[in-house]
Amino acid sequence: MLSFLLGGVLVKLQSQFNLQVAQSNWWKSNEPIVIAVSTGVDSMVLLHLIQQLKQYHPQITVAHVNHQLRKQSEDEEQYLRDYCNEHQLQLVVKRWEHGKISSGMEAQARKFRYQFFKEVMQKTGSKVLVTAHQQNDQAETVLMKLVRSGNLKEVAGIKPVRKFAGGKLIRPLLKVRRSEIESYAITNQIHWFEDETNHDDEVQRNRIRHHVLPNLVEENKNVVDHLATFADDLQKQNDLVAKLLDSYLNNLDSFKQTSNSIEVNYDDISNMIEPALQQMMQRLMPVSLTKTQLFEVVQLLQNQRKPQGKIQLGNGFELQKVYQKVKIKKIKSENKTFREKTGFMVVLNHWYDLPSGKSVAIFNSEKVPNGNYLRQSYFWLNDSQFPLQIRPSEIHDRVKLKGGGHKQLRRILIDHKVNNEERKLMFSLVDCHNEVLSILGIQESSTNKSVRTNLYVLLVK
Repeated sequence: MLSFLLGGVLVKLQSQFNLQVAQSNWWKSNEPIVIAVSTGVDSMVLLHLIQQLKQYHPQITVAHVNHQLRKQSEDEEQYLRDYCNEHQLQLVVKRWEHGKISSGMEAQARKFRYQFFKEVMQKTGSKVLVTAHQQNDQAETVLMKLVRSGNLKEVAGIKPVRKFAGGKLIRPLLKVRRSEIESYAITNQIHWFEDETNHDDEVQRNRIRHHVLPNLVEENKNVVDHLATFADDLQKQNDLVAKLLDSYLNNLDSFKQTSNSIEVNYDDISNMIEPALQQMMQRLMPVSLTKTQLFEVVQLLQNQRKPQGKIQLGNGFELQKVYQKVKIKKIKSENKTFREKTGFMVVLNHWYDLPSGKSVAIFNSEKVPNGNYLRQSYFWLNDSQFPLQIRPSEIHDRVKLKGGGHKQLRRILIDHKVNNEERKLMFSLVDCHNEVLSILGIQESSTNKSVRTNLYVLLVK
């Protein structure tokens, strides 16, 4: 019977798996989970291990994708249907309908699979997806990432747990070797299918699996363990650095973040520019900047002869340099919506997203929510001024000053050093007579308290 050492005690794989589930608190008894099963040895063993749980036994939904790339795919699907029927397991199958694929097949197939898994989780009310990645997968991934980029976040390999589809994706076999899994399958008479495409050396992972890794094993039989340990250690280091960077950025007076943008003064991050930029990007979207992108960005930021500039970062984001300010923002589509062109009526106590990435809301004074906001302003308004409207700022807009008189929009933008790109995204809050109450996020009009007015609060975040 398969076994391995854990803390000096010889235990079976099933016993170790049971202990791991109990200690990790991944799911509760009878909680719905989705298990991705391909009918390969790894996923069939994973399914078997979860079926055998005595404690923390979940409600299992098996999710299977028939990629329709091999004749064997039909046999695999039918086998899994028979298996789930015999063991009274819920099964959801989806076929990948596709034409001829000349390149990028792995990436396209993976995208299709995980979108399907997300849909199954939503339909079953599950917050947990379980996949069968194991230690050899981790070692191969580390080597692939080293060859491709050397990026520290990518070289850290596969995470045992990560956020996914509003829940989490769990890989409980990530510290178990492929040889141990195969031995368990043989011992427990678990039937599985061998994917013939796993022997195709046109695929980089297969070349590493069949040629590179075996040569490294000849140099050191423990290399798979070492690569997996390296990935685990690097993940912990990356997590620590991310926490320290987050703490540092959050404490900067110049640091501002919205749902679609992040900005900071260059001087505040100049001595840690690359890790700071990577962390800023991660806070907006879980992708890493390439070495080429980082080189271009650093060149722009350090070029004193070019006070302003832009660099496209991909994934719908761009980096802007405006004098000493560094900003990463989501690129706005040039096709403006009707609301962005004409404005819209404001409903009290309701948040609205602006093209600038900021969000605004007007609250009754007694309904103001607690929180930290970029700007908080107060207005005394009477009923005859409603309904309020938010519309694009106009050249003749002006705000009423506290001591009397008005200030024109142009002077306001100059005084606040608003650049040309930001000026295109300016919106004003006006009353029903088109009197400006606020150039949103910049400056507000002064209003007076009277027996006919009530207090309202403008929040910007």
